[in-house]
Amino acid sequence: MARPRIGTIAITGIAIVTAGLLTLSTTEASAATTTVSAPSHATNPKAAEYTGCVADQFGIWDEDTYEQCVRDLQILLNDLYDIGRPGPNQRLTVDGYYGPDTESDVYAFQLIGYYGGPIDHDGIAGPQTWDELCQDDEDNGFRGAYFQDAGCPQVISP
Repeated sequence: MARPRIGTIAITGIAIVTAGLLTLSTTEASAATTTVSAPSHATNPKAAEYTGCVADQFGIWDEDTYEQCVRDLQILLNDLYDIGRPGPNQRLTVDGYYGPDTESDVYAFQLIGYYGGPIDHDGIAGPQTWDELCQDDEDNGFRGAYFQDAGCPQVISP
């Protein structure tokens, strides 16, 4: 009759306990990952429904890229600048370059806001800024192809 070896049982037991702990700590790590706070632009309740430019955020880190959404943003800001609306402080070159001038106009627009006061003013064109910018352009009659392309009709209040 063969007797089980104590060493084999101990090693097998250690392997089972270790596997259980690894599973537990992986589950805890996953839970910790999912509880990280969302960025402030993601707290807009409608943001999950948006598609196109209005669902994204653009900031100075995009300065080396040329994006159609940044062009749309520049046109929307220029529309308001051209009619003398408070906010945008200069006419932008529409080149898709999110550089210091575009950031400055976005920041200035955010300081004024549209619905009744300033919005988070960080120079980043996120969903809250797009929402207000689209609404302002809509109310002032600017509904061109860039307005459609940016996804503005999605954020316009009925």
